[in-house]
Amino acid sequence: MNETQARNFIQEISKYGSVYGLTSISSLMERLGNVHEQLAVIHVAGTNGKGSVCAMIASVLQASGYRTGVYSSPAVFAAEETTAVNGTSISQEEFAQLATKVQAACADMQAEGLPHPTAFEVETAIAFCYFKQKECDYVVLETGLGGEMDATNLIKKPVCSVLTSISMDHMAVLGNSLGEIARAKAGIMKEGCPCVSVVQEPEAAMEVRKAAERIGCRLHIAQEDCIQDFIYDVNGSSFRLEADCFSHKSLHCPLAGEFQKQNLACAVTVFKVLRRLGVSISFESICSGLSSLQLHGRFERIRLQPDFYIDGAHNENAVRLLGRTIQKCFTNRRIIYIIGVLGDKAYKKALKPVLQYAAQIFTITPDNARALDGSDLAEWAAKLHPTVSYEPDIARAAAQAQAAAGADGIVIAFGSLSYLGEIRQAVRKDL
Repeated sequence: MNETQARNFIQEISKYGSVYGLTSISSLMERLGNVHEQLAVIHVAGTNGKGSVCAMIASVLQASGYRTGVYSSPAVFAAEETTAVNGTSISQEEFAQLATKVQAACADMQAEGLPHPTAFEVETAIAFCYFKQKECDYVVLETGLGGEMDATNLIKKPVCSVLTSISMDHMAVLGNSLGEIARAKAGIMKEGCPCVSVVQEPEAAMEVRKAAERIGCRLHIAQEDCIQDFIYDVNGSSFRLEADCFSHKSLHCPLAGEFQKQNLACAVTVFKVLRRLGVSISFESICSGLSSLQLHGRFERIRLQPDFYIDGAHNENAVRLLGRTIQKCFTNRRIIYIIGVLGDKAYKKALKPVLQYAAQIFTITPDNARALDGSDLAEWAAKLHPTVSYEPDIARAAAQAQAAAGADGIVIAFGSLSYLGEIRQAVRKDL
């Protein structure tokens, strides 16, 4: 297959939807030589903060001299960015080459009467093959939406498992309570392998602790007191690291927002655990790695005058923390929202508290099979805010929001990550 055919292959099998469980991906990887078993994996699950924590861990490992692969989804700007080694995404040619190999394995499965793997399973298999091909020293592997039944959970002996903040999300699949969701996420824990978790809500914390005890996994809780003097503005975060195995010194991270304090504490605790396992990580590499990391779509400024930000806050906890960041950073400035969400999210509960900060709101429909129609979102939001309008064209929404903000205002496009790439493209054309 060439590059176009490879992407068409992924698009075609997307019709199979999401099938949770490890049966299909196990059969697929067996035909590909079980290359995933030859990778040293740091496995990351959670509801919020997975992308940030993955980026922090990977950047520091790379700064420490290790060839580091990252598998993190969804893509924001380009499909290839979900799979990268040392910060460079898989090329279209490499993707097509491996997609051809995986397609042949899928055909063998179908010939034996087995179901065709889903798009996520195929892309996960491609990533495993790519990391093996590139001889990665470590792979930072982000789950999809789950944990125990997630296609990435083939990993039997991770170097370390990581649980970021767990909150209510994907209830139709993971469960209707925080405890049920935490139980599903904690399924990435493995016997004899350490796990780092942020400080969770009590109901989630209880399930995480019970899972660790049941499995025989040593649980390390990432206390935020290792991140001292934490401050942030639109240019990023600054803090002093107070950890027994690292020097006490001020550091900078380009990721901004109140939520990054918890993510930083999580990543630093992972570094401490890795050092105890013999991984060479110096304080200098932490400074270098954190200061140089890049992550799209997390309170990211994509233009000036007006300042235009994109953020993937899409559930209650993430939007609440985005609201705190807006309160802190944008006092007395005119704020315009662009909002697009998926229909399976509890968007009403999530969005209601932050609508008050906007002078004007534009709603859009993300290009996603699960998207909530922007006109329905506008109809609901108009009951709570006096100036709401639906714009069917995302590029026009970006242009109208900038005009409404004026040169000194702020535009914040948030919600589903799936439309932020289109927003960025529209804004760049306008520059």
